[in-house]
Amino acid sequence: MKYFFQYAALIFLRTVLNIFNLFPIKNNRLMFYSFNGKQYSCNPRCITEELLKRDKNSSLEICWAFKDPKKFEGIVPDRIKSVKYRSLKYYYLAKTSKIVIINVSGYGEVARRKKQIFIQTWHAGNGYKRAGEYQGLHRKVYTLGHRDNSYVISGSESMTKRRVRHSMGFEGTVIKGTPRMDMLIRQDNPQAEGNVRNALSIADNKKIVMYAPTWRRNRTSEAYHLDYEKLVNILSEKFGGEWIVMVRMHPNIRNRPLLDKNIAVDASDYPDMRELLYTSDVLISDYSSCIWDYSFLYRPCFLYCYDLDEYYKKENFDVPIEDWNFPICKNFEELAKEIKLYDENKFKEKMTEHHKAMGSYEDGNSTGRVCDLIEQLLKTESEG
Repeated sequence: MKYFFQYAALIFLRTVLNIFNLFPIKNNRLMFYSFNGKQYSCNPRCITEELLKRDKNSSLEICWAFKDPKKFEGIVPDRIKSVKYRSLKYYYLAKTSKIVIINVSGYGEVARRKKQIFIQTWHAGNGYKRAGEYQGLHRKVYTLGHRDNSYVISGSESMTKRRVRHSMGFEGTVIKGTPRMDMLIRQDNPQAEGNVRNALSIADNKKIVMYAPTWRRNRTSEAYHLDYEKLVNILSEKFGGEWIVMVRMHPNIRNRPLLDKNIAVDASDYPDMRELLYTSDVLISDYSSCIWDYSFLYRPCFLYCYDLDEYYKKENFDVPIEDWNFPICKNFEELAKEIKLYDENKFKEKMTEHHKAMGSYEDGNSTGRVCDLIEQLLKTESEG
């Protein structure tokens, strides 16, 4: 019954919101949002920044939807029109935008109009976790937010086959490569590290290990267990220098952990995950898609999977975790052992093998490809 009412409510909303179809589509208007209005981040942000660079005459009207627009004042460029997510103004702008660009399935209540284009950038270039194995009305609710996609971005052949074609059920054009990966692959943003260190008050002489686990269904930080003090000591013994932990909780986590600021800092609200990855000397995660992003830096990465057996039963994976080629640690003792045994050359070989096995599309030029497409779509419309 839950999915019956959910599906019925979405269909009702889609029908009601079609009232905005009375207003004409503006051919220079683009609507963006990231993680349902929670962030100014990920692939939509990369695309926005490139479009702003290209749009010398300020001919584009670029809109971003946020749950709390005031929170992003001073972060979002002045050129961008901010709007409250799921407000009447948001629905008006979304229904009258020529192109809508998002990175999640959304709630599905905004139906694409005939002359609109929806670009689904997703938030994982090579998702590992199982998704979309739903039946009946549950699957209808899940796919409702995907059926309006005009284009979908994918970071690998594996992602295209498993997530885009199977889970999303999308049969249209796939854009190869993930915009948020470009900076990591090209390593051409020297100011990123300064941005992170200044924002989080991390001294230049400190080496950084980021702990970035994915979320669990209880959505509280108490679900994560890691001894930060022991961790920095082990890293210092292995790699030398003084270390500090950047803790990055998933956006779905409701609370934040209490941290000793001499050992760890909370980076959960930092607006750009790319910059955090770019700045980190070591990454510790579990089942998060950020490990795929980080693997292109070829820096040490360890999976701290204290609940692996339980996770297999409740969530499972589309790609077996053993095939990811990262060291898997079920407890802190195993994590300490893997850090001590880390071999840079062997790890790089394993990452290269993994990229090949997944059929990676990433080449550092993804943002340009998407923006070229957007410009062509807008040009074709204006000429027509």
